[in-house]
Amino acid sequence: TSIIELPKTIQEVSITFLPGTDYQDVIAQAIQLRKQGFEPIPHIPARSLRSRLDLSDFMMRLRHEACIRQVLLIGGSPTEPMGPYASTLDLLDTGLFEGLRIGVAGHPEGTPQLSGDQSDQILALKNAYARDTGTEMFVVTQWSLDVDAIATWLDRIEAFNTLPIYLGIPGPTTPASLLKFARICGVKASLIGLRHQSARLGQLITVQTPDYLIDALQNRVDHFHLYTFGGIKRTREWLIDRRAKVLLQM
Repeated sequence: TSIIELPKTIQEVSITFLPGTDYQDVIAQAIQLRKQGFEPIPHIPARSLRSRLDLSDFMMRLRHEACIRQVLLIGGSPTEPMGPYASTLDLLDTGLFEGLRIGVAGHPEGTPQLSGDQSDQILALKNAYARDTGTEMFVVTQWSLDVDAIATWLDRIEAFNTLPIYLGIPGPTTPASLLKFARICGVKASLIGLRHQSARLGQLITVQTPDYLIDALQNRVDHFHLYTFGGIKRTREWLIDRRAKVLLQM
C-alpha cells in the first residue's frame, strides 16, 4: 500500500531525516508528497547539517520546489554536531524559517541526553521564542504508550506551554516491533511496560493499537501524530475501522 492510499482525512505527512541521509532525498520526498496532494512536513535535524550553506540550499529548495509551509526542527541523533548547529534554538537563530509554521520536539518520557527539567526548560524557551517573534509553532512529541507518563508531562508543562500539542502515538504494530523502536528512541516508561507485557503474553505477535491512548488523552491534546511502525497498510486499515466505530457511536 502506498502512502497515497491513506484516508483523505490524513493531510500532513512528516518526512524523517535519518542520520547519514542526504538532504536531497528529503527534498525529493517532499516534492513527491506535494504532487500526491499531501502537506509535507520535513524534519530538519540540527546536528546532522554540515554547514550553513547546506541548510540554506535545503530550505530554499524545499520552499520553491516542494512549496512547504511547515517544518519540524529537532536536535537529531548524533551526539556531536556535524556542523555549526547543535540544537533547535540554533536553527531558529538563523532566520531561515521565517514565514513557516514550525514544529518542535516534546519529550513526555525524557531523552537519554537531557533530564526532564532540562527538557522542560528548553520547551519553555521555544514558547518564549514563539511569543516574542509571533512565529506559529507547535509541539510534536516522541511516541509513547504510557498514559500516566504523558499526563504527568502535560501537567508539568501546563504552567508555561501555550503551543498546540501533537501527541506521538504508534500505529498498530506488534510488541516486538515496539520493543525495537522503544530501545532506539529511548522511551523508558514504554520500554518497561512493553517488557512486562511481553512477559505476560509469552510471545510478541499480538498487534497493539493506540485506541486506549486516544480515548484517555484526546481531551488533553490538540492532535495525534502517528508513527507508522507497523506499515502504512495496517495503519490505514486501523484508521478506517476506528472512524467507522466512532461514526456508529455518534
